[in-house]
Amino acid sequence: MQPNDVVPAVMRHPKYQELLQKRSRISMTFFIITLILYAGFVLTLAFNPVLFGQPIAPGYTLSIGVASGVLMCVIAVVLIAVYVSISNRVFDPLIEAIVKDVS
Repeated sequence: MQPNDVVPAVMRHPKYQELLQKRSRISMTFFIITLILYAGFVLTLAFNPVLFGQPIAPGYTLSIGVASGVLMCVIAVVLIAVYVSISNRVFDPLIEAIVKDVS
């Protein structure tokens, strides 16, 4: 197959269309989850900054702001790990099948 024929062949491949649909749906899901979490964090900081300065419980020196900031970082790492896992299980086999069929 000529190099100029590869791109149209891949774009017509049914598994490529499946890959686009799955990747779009999963990416949008992760985007919405991330948007809700970060928007909630930022909006709480913007409209109720006193809350972030309070300790997490009476007698503790750790503030709600620091704890929620660390939690946001942990959630980001977890979301990345879940996305990579989904990518390895769902996207990679589809890409391999497309490459095998088009080559």
